[in-house]
Amino acid sequence: MDPHAEVFQQQWAEAIRLHQSGHIQAAARIYQALLQQFPGHPHLLHQYGLAQQALGDLRSAMHLLSQAVVREPDQRAFRLDLGLVLKQMGRSRAALERLQEVQQQQPDDAEIHFHVGDTCMDLGEAAAALEPFRTAIRLRPAFLEAWINLGLCLKACGQLDEALRCFQQVVQDYPDSIAGHVNLGLTHLLMGHYTLGWQAYEWRLLATGREACWVVPDFLLGPQAPPRWTGSALAGKTILILAEQGFGDTLQFVRYVPLLKAAGARVWFIGPPSLLPLLRTVPAMDRIGTAQDFSLAEPADCYCPLLSLPLLLHTQVGTIPAEVPYVQAAPDRVPLWADRLGTEKKWRVGLVWRGKPLHQNDPLRRRSCTLPDLAPLARLTDVTWVSLQKEAEEDGPLQPPDGMALLDLRGALSDFAQTAAIVSALDLVISIDTSVAHLAGALGKPVWILLPLAPDWRWSLYQETTPWYPTARLFRQTVPNCWQDPIQRMVTALSQWLPTHEDPR
Repeated sequence: MDPHAEVFQQQWAEAIRLHQSGHIQAAARIYQALLQQFPGHPHLLHQYGLAQQALGDLRSAMHLLSQAVVREPDQRAFRLDLGLVLKQMGRSRAALERLQEVQQQQPDDAEIHFHVGDTCMDLGEAAAALEPFRTAIRLRPAFLEAWINLGLCLKACGQLDEALRCFQQVVQDYPDSIAGHVNLGLTHLLMGHYTLGWQAYEWRLLATGREACWVVPDFLLGPQAPPRWTGSALAGKTILILAEQGFGDTLQFVRYVPLLKAAGARVWFIGPPSLLPLLRTVPAMDRIGTAQDFSLAEPADCYCPLLSLPLLLHTQVGTIPAEVPYVQAAPDRVPLWADRLGTEKKWRVGLVWRGKPLHQNDPLRRRSCTLPDLAPLARLTDVTWVSLQKEAEEDGPLQPPDGMALLDLRGALSDFAQTAAIVSALDLVISIDTSVAHLAGALGKPVWILLPLAPDWRWSLYQETTPWYPTARLFRQTVPNCWQDPIQRMVTALSQWLPTHEDPR
C-alpha cells in the first residue's frame, strides 16, 4: 500500500474513533489537517461538517456539507445531513428542498418521511405534514415521534376527533409516553372534555430536562417533605402552591388561590420574582416568595403544583372561577401612568404583537405577528397606541406603520406590577396569546386577543369569547399563518366599539 494512503487511513480511522466516542474537538482537528492535504475530499468534508455541527458551528457545517454535496451529488447521506443542518439553522424552506430530494431517492425510509413532515411543521404547514407522517408510520408502525407529530398536525388542522384517536393510540401502544398522555390531555381540554383533560394533563409533572414544566424545590424532595395535596380537606391546614410553566399560566390559574382560602386553608405561594409584586395583591395569599424564601424549618402541611388545582377542584367549563379582577394594580402607580400617557382626549390602546417561541414539540401554534401586520389599525383616529412589547425584533427604536404614533414603553416594563399599572391606565389591550393578554384579563380590562388557527387549548375553538376571562374578545385566523383577516375584522369592530365606549378622560 502507498505509505501516504496508509497514513491517511490511520488518521481517518483515528478521527472516526474520536468522533464516535464523543471527542469531537480532537476529531475535528484531524479532519481539518487531512483536508489541508486532500482539499475537496467529499467524505472528509462530510465528516468535518458533522463535527462542526456537533460543536455548534452550524454555518461552517452548512458550508462543508454543501461542498460535499456538490462533489458527490448522488450521496444521499450528504444531502440528508445538509438538510438537517439547514433545519437546525432555521432555514426551513431550503432544508425542505434538500430533504424532499432525499425522500424521492429513498421512498421506503421512514426517517426521511419523518424529517420532511417535521420540517413542514417548522414552516407552520400542518396540512402538508400529514402525508409524510402517515407514510413514516406505515413504513414503521412503532414510530412514536411520528405518531405524536401526526396528532399535533391533525389538531392544528381542526381534525380534533382524528387527533384524539391518534393520541389515544399513542398512550395505548406507549403507556409510558409522557408526551402522548400530555397531548391527549391538551386535546381533551381543547374539545371541552375537562375531566379527562385534567387527568391526562397530570402527566406533565413527570417530564424532566428541557421538557420539565416545573422545578421542585430541594426541600420538597427529602423524606421529611410534606405530601402533595390530593384533594383532602384543607380547613386549618397550610398548603404551599408552586407556580409552573410560563407567566401566562401563573396569571391564569392564580384565580384558584381564593378557593383554597375559602376552604379554610392558609395559602403559601412560590412564584417567579417578576410576578411576586403583582401577586401580593391577591388577598388570599398568606405568604409569597421564591423557593429560596421557604424551607422545612417552617413546614407546610401539603403542597400542590398550580395547574393541578383545576383537577383537584373539579373544574368544568361551566364552573371556571371567572370573577375579575383577581389581581390589582398598585393604586398609587395608576394615576402616575395616566398622567404620563397624556391628557389628550384619545382612547389609549395597548399593543403586544410578539411572544417568546413556544414549546419545541408544538411549533404549529404560531402566535406572534409583526408590527407591520398591525398596519390596518393605523387607519383609526383618536387613538393613542401604546407598545406593551417587552421584547421586540428591533434593537433600536420601533418602526410602527405609517400613521401610527406608537409610544414605546419597553424601558418601563420592569415587572408585572408595573405593566399592570400601565394596563390599568388604558382603555383596551390588543394582544397576541401572551402573558399580557392574561394580565389584562385578570385585571378585568377589555382585551382583544389575536389567535392563530391552531390555538392553545384554553381558547377553545370557534367562539369569540372565553369563560376564563369575561372581558376578553377573541379574533381568530381563518387561514394558517395569515393575520390579515382577523386584524381587518378587529379594525371593523374597533371602529364600532370605540365610539360607544366611555369617553376617554
